[in-house]
Amino acid sequence: MAVSEGQLNGARDYRARIDIWYSGVQDWPGNRSRFDWNVQLIDAAGWGSWTNSTCEVWASIGGVNYYGTFTIPQSTAGQNRVVLSGSTWHGHDGEGFRPGFASDAYIKVPHSNIGEGGSGQAWVDAPRIPKPPTAPRNLRVENVSPISAGVRYDGPADWRGSSPQGYTADWYEINNANNPLVWRDLNSQGYTDPQGGAVAGAPQLKPGTTYHVYVYARSNVGNSPSASIALTTDAGGRIKVGGTWREATPWIKVNGVWRRARPYVKQNGAWRAVR
Repeated sequence: MAVSEGQLNGARDYRARIDIWYSGVQDWPGNRSRFDWNVQLIDAAGWGSWTNSTCEVWASIGGVNYYGTFTIPQSTAGQNRVVLSGSTWHGHDGEGFRPGFASDAYIKVPHSNIGEGGSGQAWVDAPRIPKPPTAPRNLRVENVSPISAGVRYDGPADWRGSSPQGYTADWYEINNANNPLVWRDLNSQGYTDPQGGAVAGAPQLKPGTTYHVYVYARSNVGNSPSASIALTTDAGGRIKVGGTWREATPWIKVNGVWRRARPYVKQNGAWRAVR
């Protein structure tokens, strides 16, 4: 709660006071917070002055203006009293922040003991409204084989005040006219690989096939934008080992070092990777 109190100009010790506080209520879709407030007339010395004449009160709550009137009956003389109150919604910026703002009040009472004057400024702010995170970063391809490949990535640069709930990686075969979803990895944690991760139900990829992998971060207020990367599995042959056909990956020795080789075929005068 923020409080500010200022002296009125009457003959006795009366003061204008404003209290304002963040209510604890936020409208996340509307990107705004509610602030509750009141303005009080304080009889600081208990003089007990009263008047049935109309008294006036103004309040500016972060630039939103309010006005009211009241009287001070003899039966309530000497009591501190709330003379104006309300609730006000204030918007946050695009990142969910609500910078502190000033509020003040002014009271005018037609009684020489009380007089008129302002409260001075009270400053208050509210917690950040969480937003969906930024996209995962630095996608890179690892562990390519004819039937599998992996994509490693870093988390979002900013979760933007939201609570992390994991990652999703969607694998698509982009050479297929229907662009089908091949696999959805709901348990990815910085690395996704249909076979390397030994995930139950994950498919084998096709040799010599290009896939597009989309990775996004999940939070309690929504998903990040997708980060994406394309990769192509190795084009391999098959050999029979112990009565079972297995994928075979071709290798070639370059400068004394064995490296995976990718077969190419000449089609219409142009060399193309084998699919």
